[in-house]
Amino acid sequence: MSVSSAPSQPPVPPELPVLDDADCARLLAAIPARTPPAGLRARVLGQTAARAAITTVPASAAGWAELLPRVFAKRLHSDGTAESWLVRLLPGARAPAHDHPGAEECLVLEGAIRYEGGSRLAAGDFEAVAAGGHHPELVSDEGALVFLRYALPLDRYIRL
Repeated sequence: MSVSSAPSQPPVPPELPVLDDADCARLLAAIPARTPPAGLRARVLGQTAARAAITTVPASAAGWAELLPRVFAKRLHSDGTAESWLVRLLPGARAPAHDHPGAEECLVLEGAIRYEGGSRLAAGDFEAVAAGGHHPELVSDEGALVFLRYALPLDRYIRL
């Protein structure tokens, strides 16, 4: 039994006439030109810009990268300067002490993190660090999921 590939175009029933390129050109030339309604171009471009202004990142396993041992990150958004990240810290994860060349916002979504000799943040806790701030070593004893918003690209804060 042989299997044939599907035709590139559907077959035309024999009772329908087929127009060639010249016939199509004559038909198009016979249609009177119309001026589009005022504002149509702006509305179409506005709708296109509105769609481009929304970024959706699915909650899937795709896009995660191991930044440090037991620390995985997924970039959610970048506007070319500021970046938003989800960071998953497995139990026992550590991140080195680091300076903040730009502001950072941190919201703990699950679990907890702590800074050696400093604060502890649990699910629901928020911390903002101004440019010039310093974090001591970070530890997550139980594991955590955090949302981070950086004023500058992440590689300006830690060596990737």
